[in-house]
Amino acid sequence: MDRNSHYFVRSVILLGFGLFIIKLLISGDIHKFIAPRMMTYMYFALSVIAVLGMIQFFRSGTEDEQSCDCGHTHDLSISKGRSLFVYSLFIIPIISGMMFSDHVLGSSQALNKGFKYELRSSSPSEEYDKPESSSSEDGKASEESDALLEDPAILSVSDRYPELQKEFQESTSFTLTEDNYIGSISLLEDQVDDYVGKEVKMNGFVFREDGFPEDRMVVGRFGISCCVADGGIYGLLVQGDSQNLSEFKNDAWVEVTGIVKKVEHNNWELPLIEPTSIKKIEIPAEPYVYEEFEFSG
Repeated sequence: MDRNSHYFVRSVILLGFGLFIIKLLISGDIHKFIAPRMMTYMYFALSVIAVLGMIQFFRSGTEDEQSCDCGHTHDLSISKGRSLFVYSLFIIPIISGMMFSDHVLGSSQALNKGFKYELRSSSPSEEYDKPESSSSEDGKASEESDALLEDPAILSVSDRYPELQKEFQESTSFTLTEDNYIGSISLLEDQVDDYVGKEVKMNGFVFREDGFPEDRMVVGRFGISCCVADGGIYGLLVQGDSQNLSEFKNDAWVEVTGIVKKVEHNNWELPLIEPTSIKKIEIPAEPYVYEEFEFSG
């Protein structure tokens, strides 16, 4: 391939990536890959791709560049086979992205990641070993370290969602929506005793870990912070004899209404819904939920 052909193919590849992003933006499927707060960067990337694509296209009509006498060559590969292989690494993802439907994360990905509660991590004092002091200087350093670990900059769940916490504590029933989904589950798992006996309504897909009894399952949704790669399942255990839970298979989307209970699961005291009603629903237009913090001043 000559130099102009390389420039032209590169401009076509950049155009393809640009069209793929535009397709995702128009269809709204972009939110199956990134969180809404990342959209600014996506528009910036699209602008950069457009500029680079035009530069490559207009360079394809120019004459070959002259030697710059810098001591090494700038020549591009003339091997068609090698060039085809390299460019196919970019072309194949574009074609597959245009042709195939977008896949929504479900129970198989949840099984790989495990049923985890993202925001209920170990406290800083549990994550760091307290240093042993053998002198006054070591003791002073230890005190300073302990003071840092108690830094109020490390926000509690209550600090993250103060308004939502107040709303839930004042209500006898509450509903998990797309906007409050992650915050609601974080509050429930962190302060389960405050919500035992209250009615909750939520929807999500069904997921079961290995070893679950037939009358237990998780109903949850994938929460996204930045992009789908960092997604984790946010959900609640559902268990009870009043409903035939075994008929709801993995990946089925359901709407559950029930009473909050407390149960021990893998040495954790976690919230559990004892369902009073459960029904199948269609997968939502926006299957993922996104993390948004409230900060108490």
